[in-house]
Amino acid sequence: MNRYFRFGAILVIALILSAASLKAQDDTTFTGGDLPEADPHMQDLSWFIGEWDVHSRMLLDAETDEWIEEDLHTVHSYEMNGNLIFEHFGGPLGGEPFEGWSLRKYNANTGNWEQRWVDVAPGGFANWIGRWDAETTTFTGYAQRFIDENFNVTGDNAAREIFDNITEDGFDWRYEQTSDGGATWSVTWTLDYRRASMGG
Repeated sequence: MNRYFRFGAILVIALILSAASLKAQDDTTFTGGDLPEADPHMQDLSWFIGEWDVHSRMLLDAETDEWIEEDLHTVHSYEMNGNLIFEHFGGPLGGEPFEGWSLRKYNANTGNWEQRWVDVAPGGFANWIGRWDAETTTFTGYAQRFIDENFNVTGDNAAREIFDNITEDGFDWRYEQTSDGGATWSVTWTLDYRRASMGG
């Protein structure tokens, strides 16, 4: 009986030491010191930070004006000492399970915001570039492959995103597309963000 007790005690101690070792690895500072302060422009998108319930309305068929409406959830957080915004977006989309991640950062070298997006769809990668307009409190981003350094559309087809109607408790997003070089834009997807209640 004592033999089994000793074996059990040794096993418990081994598990505790293993857990402590893993925790120590989690606490490792990768940089070897404090990270630099974030560019002040990173605060331009402070309204974006939080946990949000999102109502999606996506165009399925332009000829019949058929839309699909679904509810998703997303969390946006500052990371790397405020030098980066991480987005975790997910829920049903187009009737299928969906999940996407993105990284947003203000590029002080260009004065633009840049975003790297990845999701579960085939070919689900995208690069976006955008600008925050403090006067109109509107953020406009373009799929980077469609524009030049001055935000001019370089071909007939392009896509852009617009964030507006920003308040403490919510904001709107819309996805627009053009097939005439930006002369006209059509809304093909909207998202209505409302801050998630703390009670879940």
